[in-house]
Amino acid sequence: MADTTHDIKLKRTGGAGPNTQWTWEIHVDGKLVKKGSALGEEAKAFATARKVADKLAKG
Repeated sequence: MADTTHDIKLKRTGGAGPNTQWTWEIHVDGKLVKKGSALGEEAKAFATARKVADKLAKG
């Protein structure tokens, strides 16, 4: 996946405040390549997805 861009999509699935539940998806060229979940603030969930996307881009 070198030299490709990725899109990160977040969706709130429940909870509130520090217990907010998020699902994230990483798309490359419109295709889903990885998905997962995170708990906490939106910025924290996005950062989790971003770390995974960066690892995919390098690997």
